[in-house]
Amino acid sequence: MLSLHLRPLRWLALVGLATACAPTYQLGLKPVKSTGLFAEGREQAQAVADSVEVRLSFVCYEANRVVFEAEYRNPTRRSLVVDPAAFQYEANRLPAPATEPKTKRPKPLPGAEVTAAVAAASMALPLPPLPPQAVAAFDPEPEISALKAKADKEAEKAARFDWLGLGLAAASLATDVASIGKRETPAQYQSRLSIHDAAVAYNVISSATKIEHAVAAEVLQQRAAMLQDYALRKVTLEPGQQVRGYLYFPRYDAADGFVLKAPVGSTVVPLEFAQVRKRQ
Repeated sequence: MLSLHLRPLRWLALVGLATACAPTYQLGLKPVKSTGLFAEGREQAQAVADSVEVRLSFVCYEANRVVFEAEYRNPTRRSLVVDPAAFQYEANRLPAPATEPKTKRPKPLPGAEVTAAVAAASMALPLPPLPPQAVAAFDPEPEISALKAKADKEAEKAARFDWLGLGLAAASLATDVASIGKRETPAQYQSRLSIHDAAVAYNVISSATKIEHAVAAEVLQQRAAMLQDYALRKVTLEPGQQVRGYLYFPRYDAADGFVLKAPVGSTVVPLEFAQVRKRQ
């Protein structure tokens, strides 16, 4: 019989073994209806409303977001406002397959595409709820403004003159100069050495901190620039014009599909995507 202090270790080992044996899945999104339309190798869903054509394709998953690319074509004789903040999607889920009571469901074979319910069951995980109402796309403008503001603050900190560091360096130099040609007592030598070491240590840390702020500013500036260049931003399409840009939505891995609602003037057109998970 295991001793009391070994039993928790046994359970931890069993949990780790179960996790290691659980299957993993690769997520992807594709239009429910094949259109034969592609943009950079990505199949596009298509809808037309009031002669305006809307195309949508899945780009990638980020840590907490899913990215689509929207394309609008305005062949009409009127202008059209395209606003990313007006996009929404509704998440849905396929019903779990019926099983006999007390019947163990087999794990999907490698390469098999399964629903969210089957994947959760195969990994012995709870199936999280889906959002009860439509979810809006992220508006890139506040994020761009916030990233620029943070980048400016980090750049300001990186360029800020360090008066304390200068004072410590000056004090260290002054004690060194004052000691030239004089016989120091051990206490005086130790005091001068302490001032010197404190000045060096402080300026090393200060320089490293300035570098961190400069790097942070560069990263934030790059993120803002990427959103400016790639994100779909509010624009007025004149007759004959078209626009393409990225849309960012919250990520819901436990959904089996999404109905994206694209605004076209005063109407909304639905574009359906299936979220598939393939056993690896």
